[in-house]
Amino acid sequence: MTTDPAPRPYRRGAGLFPSRLGEAVLRSRALSRRIAPAGALLAVLTGFTSGPPATAAPVTLKQTYTCVFPLMEEDPLTVDITADLPAKVKVGERIPAFRVVSVSKVGKAAAAALRTVGGTTLEGVATADITVRTPEGPLDIGLDNTIPRTPLPDPPADFEVTATGQAPPLTFRQPGSVKIDVNSLLLTMTPRDAAGAKTGIDTFETECTLDPAEQNRTLHTIQVEPGATDPTDPPDPGGEPVPLSFGIKGSSFIKAANGSAPLLGGIDTRYDLDKGTFDADLELDPTTGRFTLLGLLPATADIAFEQTARTTGTLDTAGSLKAHAEMYVKLTGVSTFGLPIGGGPNCGTVGPAKMDLVGEGRFEPYKGGKLKGTYTLPGLKDCGALNDMISAFTTGPGNTIDMDLTYEKQ
Repeated sequence: MTTDPAPRPYRRGAGLFPSRLGEAVLRSRALSRRIAPAGALLAVLTGFTSGPPATAAPVTLKQTYTCVFPLMEEDPLTVDITADLPAKVKVGERIPAFRVVSVSKVGKAAAAALRTVGGTTLEGVATADITVRTPEGPLDIGLDNTIPRTPLPDPPADFEVTATGQAPPLTFRQPGSVKIDVNSLLLTMTPRDAAGAKTGIDTFETECTLDPAEQNRTLHTIQVEPGATDPTDPPDPGGEPVPLSFGIKGSSFIKAANGSAPLLGGIDTRYDLDKGTFDADLELDPTTGRFTLLGLLPATADIAFEQTARTTGTLDTAGSLKAHAEMYVKLTGVSTFGLPIGGGPNCGTVGPAKMDLVGEGRFEPYKGGKLKGTYTLPGLKDCGALNDMISAFTTGPGNTIDMDLTYEKQ
């Protein structure tokens, strides 16, 4: 992406280039930063097997969108999309990473609006929302296409913007028909003045929708034929682990204390494509929970977490995720009615709390998903004179944890 990181005060609309594939098509939500890991992980989702590269030929799709630019209402945008893809492949046959080019014809009115705010050039990213309809089910992908700095015509006139991106390799596990559909387009654009500085509208997003909505969306159809490779065979060994990061938001309910604490944090994983396993560093931010002591005293506890071992787990091709985490739980402060009654820097569980988590529904590596689990909270030590009382009203089984994991681009 060529735009500078900066706040985006102006936002209207959605989408230039479509949705989701998985070594079965265009998924690269961070073009230059994540293209290799994205392709590798998507391969796992559809079942990566090695094989000779497929023979490709040019394919094209012309679409008309309605977009919204600054200082103006809806404006038409015509896009010509080209890529090199084969007409037929066999199960397990590998389609190498391929280049995608989109040429957008922008109208005179948009040029005039951008000139009005002081722009002389335009640059950014066109993100296509793509659906790859495979025999195993649809895959949604966001493909980022870089738009280099392009002069704005003076006087204003129609002009073209060329965006290029690279889709990851594709491999399919089942025979059948595969359709690659382009659904919508999102333009993230930065106009610059003659000195190369951003204009007053900074970086803006323009959402584009197909007009009319029923027009052709299919860039290409690939016929996947039975091959020598057994689609049930495991992936070939030797792939590099894929790094993935997620933000965490959730809560934990402590049964004995009849209260809960919010959870925020993050997890950095390394996914082994060959085995369908991962290990991760899990970090939960310090938090504050509200509980009940002796069944009636409202209590507040300041809580911190310390990971004792890397979180481990599995993620299969059906999106079923299981994870195991272990960490010490510390109560850095405990109070009731605003009066401190215990806690401290050394107050914590005598051993790690062991949490077994499972995904709720399908977990998607480049989106995230929900995790739920139960755990037993060990007893406490070094919490002050009332250690035993505090421990008695926090220790025990039946505690629950719910987390939403959201994919974070690197």
